[in-house]
Amino acid sequence: MKSRSRLCVELGETKPRWDDWCVLHEVTPAEGVRQLILDAIAAHEEAPPAEGTGVMRWTPVGEHRERLEIRLTASELHVLGQQATSSGFTANRWVVALIRAQMTRAPQFGEQEMALLVASNHALATISRSLGPVLREVEREGRAAGAGNGSLLAQLKAQIDAHLRAVSDLVRANIDRWSR
Repeated sequence: MKSRSRLCVELGETKPRWDDWCVLHEVTPAEGVRQLILDAIAAHEEAPPAEGTGVMRWTPVGEHRERLEIRLTASELHVLGQQATSSGFTANRWVVALIRAQMTRAPQFGEQEMALLVASNHALATISRSLGPVLREVEREGRAAGAGNGSLLAQLKAQIDAHLRAVSDLVRANIDRWSR
């Protein structure tokens, strides 16, 4: 059996204020203490080497996975399941995505977001196919880009801009979700 490291602190009159702080930051008292200790330790550690940033840049593919056990209350597990389902994940996959998002600072897409990206890529492919003949016609006629086809090119540019905004908003929302 593994030994567990524990810290017992008498808070006295500070206990109600500590409980309020934990509620405000949406953490348990134990998790709050762990976070404060890690912050204090990190503040006094030497700076990491220049090449290391403390952020993983990618998730290793094919690397052996280890199991991690997380104990939640029934109500916490229920809420986690609801959150995961609404994001297009299973509960386990949602927790993994949350951890990976924190380590890699990269988006972790659920089923709904992947479907939106597929549709977005399809739209971009359609735009690309439409641009080809237009550009060939402009080159063949030897006109300045857009002369005679200005409205068509303007429409295509508007479609591309809308596509870029949609994908950008999707990625931003995804990163915001995992960095809370």
